[in-house]
Amino acid sequence: MLGTVAALLCLSVALPAQAVRPREGATVVHPSPVATPHKRTPALTPTAPDALTRALAQGRIDPARYALERWASVWHPRAVRARFGDVLPADPHALTMLARDLQVRVGNLRGHLLARAQRLLARPTDGKGDPEGDGYSVPEKPPFCDAHVCIHYVRRSPDKVPAGDHNGNSIPDYVESAGAVMANVWQREVAQMGFRAPKSDLSSDNDGGNAKLDVYLADVGKRYYGYCQTDDPHLTQGSNYRYGDGSAYCVLDNDYAGFGYPDPLDPLKVTAAHEFFHAVQFAYDYFEDDWLLEGTASMMEDEVYDRIDDNLQYLGSSPLNDPSIPLDKDTDRVYGTWIFWRFLTEYFGSAKDHDISVLRDIFAKVDWSPTGPDQYSAQALANVVNARKIGGTRWHFSWAFADFGAWNASPKTYYEEGGKYRTSQVAKTAKITGSNPKVASVARLDHLTNRYVSILRGSGVRNTADLRVSIDGPASSASPEATALVFKDGGGVALRVISLDSNGNGSVTVGFGGDVRKVVVVTSNASVRFTKCYKFLTPYSCWGGVPVDDGRSFAMTATLIQ
Repeated sequence: MLGTVAALLCLSVALPAQAVRPREGATVVHPSPVATPHKRTPALTPTAPDALTRALAQGRIDPARYALERWASVWHPRAVRARFGDVLPADPHALTMLARDLQVRVGNLRGHLLARAQRLLARPTDGKGDPEGDGYSVPEKPPFCDAHVCIHYVRRSPDKVPAGDHNGNSIPDYVESAGAVMANVWQREVAQMGFRAPKSDLSSDNDGGNAKLDVYLADVGKRYYGYCQTDDPHLTQGSNYRYGDGSAYCVLDNDYAGFGYPDPLDPLKVTAAHEFFHAVQFAYDYFEDDWLLEGTASMMEDEVYDRIDDNLQYLGSSPLNDPSIPLDKDTDRVYGTWIFWRFLTEYFGSAKDHDISVLRDIFAKVDWSPTGPDQYSAQALANVVNARKIGGTRWHFSWAFADFGAWNASPKTYYEEGGKYRTSQVAKTAKITGSNPKVASVARLDHLTNRYVSILRGSGVRNTADLRVSIDGPASSASPEATALVFKDGGGVALRVISLDSNGNGSVTVGFGGDVRKVVVVTSNASVRFTKCYKFLTPYSCWGGVPVDDGRSFAMTATLIQ
């Protein structure tokens, strides 16, 4: 819904909409094409400080041993605590990344540590009596297969599936349910959404009996949902990787008992949607940045099983909860970044018709198969958005990111399910009155962050009053953006773009009388410029990328006019 620029700048938003953000003589910065250097080993999955993190920091263990013990703590927490001390339980959602931490470092282990790691990384059917306690200790039953997926299970031992078999066909109901869930997930994510199917595992030493995706039902624990892993030979050879796409197998819990869901199939469904998408991602790039991998996988939970809404739990640690943390920072909030990927699909589509192609295009650019371009996450994201058009206008990533910030100021106005989302955290709240007619705020913003200042209408403000909002931000090369949202007493929201010139300066005047309740000013650092990709260990895009535009100053002044 794009009209003239003038009309858009005065757009009153009742439904999701985009507004063109013109600049006065400024040049929009696009990420430069970067030839991918030799990739380094991905950073370890962030974990709260405990005995293992201290041992690593003190040099008593190296990253490979740390990854081994962290993965072992999932299966043998008491044994790991006996060796090291107070080791916290692993993040129940992080098993896929913890397994990857060990897999990409296993070549740095020797002797009994290497043998132990190989046993822990093996498929449940490779246990040879299950010495590590993470595999089957009894022979599996014949797998239950369809055209794409095989479900593996046992009927004895702690890994046994529930015995119910209502149709009397000798295949437990839970196994059939798991098969139906996986068939639905494959149909939605591959056949309908168009993502690449998981790769064949015929090159693996244990291929599960055929080239199909193998899903093992096993007792993962009372707090762990499941994971996907690779045993593709070219991804398990150490650090000399020629390309990064590979096959996968997955492990899901054998009953999801004790997880607290009213329907025990609900956790099976959302976990299957999430973990299967990891198997899809491995077919593009097993080594990609966590915020892209976990954020999009978490989004798939709701995209495939819209009724369950299990991924709302991640919003407590997300860009809504703390917009001052860079979107791509690798912390436990990577799951909460699903809200950004959902934003993109609704922004370029609609609340009812999500445009999944924007995500497909991003994965096509991060693709590290022999023929893929192998761009890193933020680079691929910006390049895809910069190539888009809305209403004939070529779009820019900085505009989209600023609108992401604006949407989060009033989620129920913009998102399909925004009534279920929390409103983004406000950095400062101030009241303008007839006797206190000005509010000022200065802050430094890092890349891919937003900041919110809420300006309340107080006493002594006339019904005909206006509010002039002025921004003094960084130069346009740092991709600054700003937005003002006018909230009405009746619930309406009007979005006004604050057009910034090449020096990062601009202003807008909005109505502040009558039924205006407040004005929220959103400043945005939309920079995706990085240096030193894959050279240093930082928690940002391209596994060690150093952001160019962190700590940029944004000054905001709001002045009453009446």
